[in-house]
Amino acid sequence: MTLIIEPGWVWDAENGLRTGVHVVVRDGAIADVTRERPTLDAERITAPDALLLPGFINLHNHALSAPLFRGLADEIAPGDIPGHIVFALLMPLGDVAAEVMTEEEIGDAAEMALLEGLRTGMTGVLDVYRVAQWPFIERAKRLGLRSWSCPYTFSETVGMTAEGTPTYTPARETGFEATLALFDRYDEGPRGVTRVGFGPHGPDSNTPDLLRRIDAAARERRTVVSIHAAQNPIEIARVKSQYAKGSIDHLRDLGLLRPGVVLAHGMWATDEEFATIAREGAALASCPLAFARSGRFVPLARMEAAGLRLGIGTDGVTLDVLHELRTASVFAKVQSGAPHGLSAPRVLRAVTRDAALALGRDDLGLVAPGMRADLVMFDLGSSRYQPVWDPLKALMTNGSAADLALAMVEGRALLRDGRVLAADAAVVTRRGRAAIERVWREAARRGAIPAGIVERAAFPLQG
Repeated sequence: MTLIIEPGWVWDAENGLRTGVHVVVRDGAIADVTRERPTLDAERITAPDALLLPGFINLHNHALSAPLFRGLADEIAPGDIPGHIVFALLMPLGDVAAEVMTEEEIGDAAEMALLEGLRTGMTGVLDVYRVAQWPFIERAKRLGLRSWSCPYTFSETVGMTAEGTPTYTPARETGFEATLALFDRYDEGPRGVTRVGFGPHGPDSNTPDLLRRIDAAARERRTVVSIHAAQNPIEIARVKSQYAKGSIDHLRDLGLLRPGVVLAHGMWATDEEFATIAREGAALASCPLAFARSGRFVPLARMEAAGLRLGIGTDGVTLDVLHELRTASVFAKVQSGAPHGLSAPRVLRAVTRDAALALGRDDLGLVAPGMRADLVMFDLGSSRYQPVWDPLKALMTNGSAADLALAMVEGRALLRDGRVLAADAAVVTRRGRAAIERVWREAARRGAIPAGIVERAAFPLQG
């Protein structure tokens, strides 16, 4: 089947902004981008007020975390939790979810979260989750999304005492062998839509031996590694106490700052460490809204100044990729004191071409002949954009996911005219909601949700 898309504007990071071009999609790929109007007998999408872009790649996400922590992890007040949010709330609640959810419930919650991402322009996602939550893979396939699954590994699980002291407990299973089994079952190879990689939780919770095994296995299988790094002071302090070096240098010495590795956050990295990441070739996925909700600016201006390969992730907070991009751009402007910090083309490059290259896909992230047809198109015809001086700035400044008119992966339309084609959105949402509410009730019963937060629940936690 051949499809011809005739938008008002086309943009990608290498060819810039173009007008008056026709994009020909055939057999899952972009067959041509031409100024001559094709005379082919083909379906056409003509949209003179629309901007066509490469699909957005969410470079760090936790799909199950999005609905699981929604509202619970926001506006945490003094006394709500004993210590750091990751150790005192997120990990314990995640432990309950991993223990009590059925495979069907895991899939329902993941699909609801992925649906939200798709509606904001996300055509690809690197997702990190507990290995028992593998039904994510099948639901991403069902929706037609491109996915890189990186199940967690742990040498030690992390938690926190009631007094706010971090704890590390030897894990019964690291998750390494289970990840290998998922790779053998689901991975479609370096050019596949569905990929399985490795997601060691952090350099503090994985021994050097396990990290070396992961690195070797990932190289052998030509797949990716995603690891939280310089995410919080607790992680950094433990790595320094054990190995007498910072998290970034520790990962470098283990061979895990190379291309094909995605570091998540880097929130507490120094300028020297950012320079090390840039020099060694790993990518850094920044998730500004995840830290903003805890009252902190992600140092995006410093990351950009280091020249490292920067990607943007939603971290399972809003799952609104467009909102995350705007936040990243605004943060960089405020931090640098310059109105051009992380400009619209730059931040769009981060979520398209740079993210694709970080994942080893030189055939993604551009609107050019030979590229795979992962595309999104936003309708800029509404009053929020008009008149359009610059479509990229219009999208970044005023853009809304409600104006997403088309999203496709491998030339298959997943959303068109604002409507999801691959699933019944109402059914997906109803089932996902029920799955998460059951976890909340059980977590409250077990005390995994602190009492002060339980008191604010807007629905009955009994029954």
